[in-house]
Amino acid sequence: MQPSLQPDYAEVQALLPESVQQIAGLIGFPATEALIRHFGGVPFRIGKGLRGAGERRIALLQEVLTPAQVTLLMHHFGGEELYIPRCDKAWRAWRNRCFLAELDRLRAQGESTTMALTLLCPRYGIAATRARELVRQRQAGPPPEQPTLF
Repeated sequence: MQPSLQPDYAEVQALLPESVQQIAGLIGFPATEALIRHFGGVPFRIGKGLRGAGERRIALLQEVLTPAQVTLLMHHFGGEELYIPRCDKAWRAWRNRCFLAELDRLRAQGESTTMALTLLCPRYGIAATRARELVRQRQAGPPPEQPTLF
């Protein structure tokens, strides 16, 4: 079974920008994921629903979200230009987590590390050198915490 290459943002919530966490608090993570997939990386003016000029943007949102979710966004962000980040850091963290889990699975089934990397790197869009870095980083454990300056 091939894992989903779409991130489960709920599992990497700490890596998400505050604005995305706020949106997810309003409409949930699945809807927020859909919003990011469709509009990530662009500013999006959220209308108040008072003028016809915003109808086109509302229609765009309704292609991705339910009417109730659009209404929640309009009430909360109405009149604001909301930047919808792409969440690349969270996506890479999720991709790396899935990659390492599948690498472990293949190795447990008897595949050599070299063969597992040959199979997985193209699937995940990871160069072999980066894949080996991920494996080394995991073996080394988490980096030591930096002292707080404040």
